[in-house]
Amino acid sequence: MKLSNYNLSDTIAAIATFPAPAALGVVKISGRKALPIVSKIFLPRGKKNIKKVPTYTLHYGWIIDSAFRKKRKNQIIDEVLVSIMRKPYSYTREDVVEISSHGGAVVLNKILSLVLKEGARLAQPGEFSYRAFVNGRIDLSQAQTIVDIVEAKTERALFALSRQLKGEFSYYFNQIKGLLKELLYKLEAYLNFPEEDTNINIEEIKIGLKKTKRQLARFLKESRDSRIFREGIRCVLCGKVNVGKSTLFNCLLKEEKAIVTHIPRTTRDAIEETVSIKGLPIVISDTAGILEPEDFIDTAAVEISYRKIREADIVLFVLDASVNFDKQDLTLWGKVKDKNVIFVVNKIDLSQKLNIDKLKTYGKPIVKISALNKTGIKELENTIFKMSYKGKVNIASNRFLLAKWQEDIIRRVLVKIEEASNLIDEGYSCDFILLPLREMLDEMGKLAGENVNEEILSQIFSRFCIGK
Repeated sequence: MKLSNYNLSDTIAAIATFPAPAALGVVKISGRKALPIVSKIFLPRGKKNIKKVPTYTLHYGWIIDSAFRKKRKNQIIDEVLVSIMRKPYSYTREDVVEISSHGGAVVLNKILSLVLKEGARLAQPGEFSYRAFVNGRIDLSQAQTIVDIVEAKTERALFALSRQLKGEFSYYFNQIKGLLKELLYKLEAYLNFPEEDTNINIEEIKIGLKKTKRQLARFLKESRDSRIFREGIRCVLCGKVNVGKSTLFNCLLKEEKAIVTHIPRTTRDAIEETVSIKGLPIVISDTAGILEPEDFIDTAAVEISYRKIREADIVLFVLDASVNFDKQDLTLWGKVKDKNVIFVVNKIDLSQKLNIDKLKTYGKPIVKISALNKTGIKELENTIFKMSYKGKVNIASNRFLLAKWQEDIIRRVLVKIEEASNLIDEGYSCDFILLPLREMLDEMGKLAGENVNEEILSQIFSRFCIGK
């Protein structure tokens, strides 16, 4: 998708809700023809001209097929509410109309087809938000935040992202940009008018760069620390056959996702689901039991298990409390001992044969549970959270959850700060500092969408759905 192919003078329309049976569905229209188009297919209750009603008003009536007007009939399609948002006080800063109808693919597609027939075109993915960006309603960082809010997996991530949507990200980075701009202007004035008192010296530049570096490095660290709230922690259940991995998997999910039987080899492939533990997204994989393969299916299943273990951030090594630690357990331990491992001793409701003292010598956390009776599950969740998070990051104190392209920009600015600082330390004159300062400002502008290449724009807006 090329954003340069967008014709911003067109009036665009799309279904903004999932086209499935539901109480409500929404068709959104944006552009200079939005009101005239709706006036042709909307029959409001009472005598009113929909093209002249005030902004931020809601109107009850019926969508009609205008093709029937020639026959002096009004073919009613659906009973609707129409929301009017006039420019510039709308999401796109264009005239926007939203038609709220009953949900369902047939009715929504029929209303959309009538809108397109009257002169709108179907919006491309993210085109409403792209217009909001182009028209100055949001900056590029806020556009990125909208995508992240839609994809947020936990309330903690949503909490941080909602602050970014309000412009908190832009506020702090504009402050940093303002400081760099002030240093640049003073430096240029000092070099262009040396006879004037410009009230700047090399030490002031050095202090300003150090302050900027400290702030950006902190934001970058906060984003890295908080990334787990966006991407989640990969947690794999492993162990021999019939130790209760699938039962534990269902316990953690709080629903029956994996088949549980007393028959060995029930799980032959990896099953993966995401759960939230204290607001932290945990991607849990239930894998096939580690065993001596009897056929090529067993071999493939065990290989998938080992691959999932290699990719995991945390390994839940599930053991049967009623069985001694044996050769198969020892083989598996050799595969996982360098990972973040939690020994999960299951079936504590049965007679105990497993040597817990021996297990303690491996130096990994041990949690005793009964997945069947749901005993010890809360303690296991707490242990997973502590190992994932290590208690070092408080999402409430973190300002940002940044995307990779935003972090890359910050890293490039930090490189330029280091370059300028080295020039100062090596005794170079002020004019040598101008170029890295200008390059810093250029990079900072990209965070808001200034002079940013189409690749980054496409990367962001192509992730939006058609109606956003």
